[in-house]
Amino acid sequence: MIIDQTGQLQDHPTLSTGRATADATAQIPARHPDWAASYTKLGRTGLTCSAAGFGSYRVDFRVATHRAALAAALRMGVNVVDTSTNYAGGNSERLIGEVMLGLMKQGKLNREEIIVVSKAGYIQGNLFNEMERRANSPHADYSAGSELSELVRHSQGLWHSIHPEFLRAQLTDSLERLQLETLDVFLLHNPEYYIQWAIAEGQAEQDVRDEYERRIKQAFAYLESEVVAGRIQFYGISSNTFPKSEDAVDRTSIERCWQHAEEVATELGIASHHFAVVQFPLNIFESGAVTEKNQKRGSETLMEFCRERNLGVLINRPLNAITGKQLMRLADFPEREVPPDESIDELVYDLKLQEDEFFKDQFEDLALNSQAAEAVQKLLTLGRNLNGNWKEFASMEEWQDISATVLAPRVQYVFDVLRPLSQQNQGLFAFLTGYAETADQVFENISNHYSNRGYARSQKIHQALDGMLTEEYHPLSLSQKAVLLVRSIPGVSSVLVGMRSEEYVEDVVYGLQAKPVENVEEIWTRFGTVTAVS
Repeated sequence: MIIDQTGQLQDHPTLSTGRATADATAQIPARHPDWAASYTKLGRTGLTCSAAGFGSYRVDFRVATHRAALAAALRMGVNVVDTSTNYAGGNSERLIGEVMLGLMKQGKLNREEIIVVSKAGYIQGNLFNEMERRANSPHADYSAGSELSELVRHSQGLWHSIHPEFLRAQLTDSLERLQLETLDVFLLHNPEYYIQWAIAEGQAEQDVRDEYERRIKQAFAYLESEVVAGRIQFYGISSNTFPKSEDAVDRTSIERCWQHAEEVATELGIASHHFAVVQFPLNIFESGAVTEKNQKRGSETLMEFCRERNLGVLINRPLNAITGKQLMRLADFPEREVPPDESIDELVYDLKLQEDEFFKDQFEDLALNSQAAEAVQKLLTLGRNLNGNWKEFASMEEWQDISATVLAPRVQYVFDVLRPLSQQNQGLFAFLTGYAETADQVFENISNHYSNRGYARSQKIHQALDGMLTEEYHPLSLSQKAVLLVRSIPGVSSVLVGMRSEEYVEDVVYGLQAKPVENVEEIWTRFGTVTAVS
């Protein structure tokens, strides 16, 4: 079933027939002359693809700005759209399906020009609850080779599977949500979760490796049947461990994957397999795909192997670098006016005093049930939590994440509980009004403090990169430079960038006007020695 824009279920969705074709995709560059030279081939698929793709990890069909961003990207010539069955609980695929079908009905989009990529493997959210019920059923089938026998119980609320029965169901759901008849590329999504889980369970490393390879080959054989059925065109793997060193326990070997695909083709008696696309992370701080010789007994890099086999290469996380345990956003931050640290200290302490006075003078007199009272006591702690600690966040990214996902929602929940009572309680109304004003100032000033730290860091990165790039590239934004350095690498097909607003779309697409950097792999090697910017 399909959920429409209003949240209603459609029993009989309209499917978009057709698939991306070599002829149709080859016509797109001519309509976008400013960045026509940036288009490439998606490896052995023969499809022409935009150098930047629409990454939809955090988009949702219920958010209007996300819908507008995808429509803008398609209008500007982005013809690679990447998603997964688990992104936003399926709502990412719903957004793509609705936007694409809407544009096609208006005659503004040709299905044969768009390369749609999705992935499967994760079991989370509602799917996890459903699978857990099945797994715990008294009639559950755990016979050898069954779907349940190969479940990867990775962690609480997160399981994983690449079993053919699971993939079949996920592909069916994916096509329905995307409102497509055929998916152009279907990827196994981080299958290395099996290795990580099995090793943690104490299984012998060689046994785990052998079983991992068996599962991948089994999945490939199944996916070839879906090519014959016409539900997919090509398949591959998205793995975070492709770039890891050869001796990494959880590394996924692209060399072994290629061998599995060739063996499957031989066993099925087909002329050529359809293992054609891989996806992995690459950015200027995580350069393993370019610098780590982890193929053919340490003689080739991942990118070199992909070029040899003409594999389509999709790059994820070009702007989100993980250094140590810290996330670093490769983007420009604005420089803000910020009061002295002492003034922010005083503001945070004032917020704490307001909380203390509320619990001392007003809380006990409120007609709250026990559940609400417990929640208010637990969650009205913004001042107490930040007092003396607000400078301890590692980065702008950590502050943004915690403030947006933890701190602000807690305050909002308390206000939702207390606001109805304040209509008849002047004292409570005054408290909420004053507290909201102070909390807003606290969030703004701390955000500006970390924005300035982000600004200083981005300027250091600009300085390091500009020392290696010619002057024509210096005016580019940091995100444009980061994408440019990835797409300049020979063999990279498309760089997937999260574009959740039209502003992000424009920044990425206009950056495609810059010509590829010459001798880019030398720059990657040199940048790896720069430590001042980290």
